[in-house]
Amino acid sequence: MVSEGKRRSDRVILELPIVVSGTDCLGEAFLEQTRTLVLSRHGAKIPLNRKLVPDQEVSVRCHETGRESDARVVGQIGGSEEEFHYGIELLDATADLWGIEFPKLEESEAAVGRVLLECIRCRTRALTYLNEFEAEVLEVNRHLSRYCKKCTDTSLWRETQLLPGEKLPEEEEKKPVVEPAPTPKRTRNDRKHVRLDLKVSVCIRAPQYGEEIATTVNVSRGGFRFRSTRHYREGWLIEAALPYSQTSANIFAAARIVYTAEEADGLNVYGVQYVPKNENWVRR
Repeated sequence: MVSEGKRRSDRVILELPIVVSGTDCLGEAFLEQTRTLVLSRHGAKIPLNRKLVPDQEVSVRCHETGRESDARVVGQIGGSEEEFHYGIELLDATADLWGIEFPKLEESEAAVGRVLLECIRCRTRALTYLNEFEAEVLEVNRHLSRYCKKCTDTSLWRETQLLPGEKLPEEEEKKPVVEPAPTPKRTRNDRKHVRLDLKVSVCIRAPQYGEEIATTVNVSRGGFRFRSTRHYREGWLIEAALPYSQTSANIFAAARIVYTAEEADGLNVYGVQYVPKNENWVRR
């Protein structure tokens, strides 16, 4: 399924155990133990063994928080013969179903990276937008000091770790897309943010290539640069998780390739700019 429109919050790729109950398309009542694949402040992508239809309502209970909320089925998003994947939207916009603090999306425009942090004391989770200095501190020390609302004090926060045996959910195979018109090259005078020479792991998701793990050349509040042997093109819409970890939850943000250059060693250098929160874009 292709959705188009303005983003309301960032998505976190994280599996949380949930219970979904309701009535399927045949009118049979069900109660199924399942999990989230991707979640946001307003909803989630979940797998079910039942066939549902758009706009019907279900009840969702999160094991970790013990909280429950009604949700609307937005539609089916792929799946397999064994299970169907659905996008759901929470009907209560104020429901804190996942126990994760989500910042205002407006704050993302000043972010170098996005990460799901966890308070070492109380295990409160918060989606955190990192500035240049926080990104560097987290990369070196693997933790940050920040204020915890629950502890009412400053505490150490680390990246949310996956449980033993837990793995990051995989998304559907990406389909080819029509290439948009190239984005004009930016000049030095156009640059809004200072670049910081910081090498950090980043996951690039492009419909044309799938996923690639790369290392940044530098980062700024507007985006970053990275090297790759692949041939991305200016104007391509991608998703980027920065920082990226195979053992932690990852947050993918909408971005665009805005600069390309070849280097003498055969690698290509790419400039990436985050897509503004108020810009319509297509997610697959």
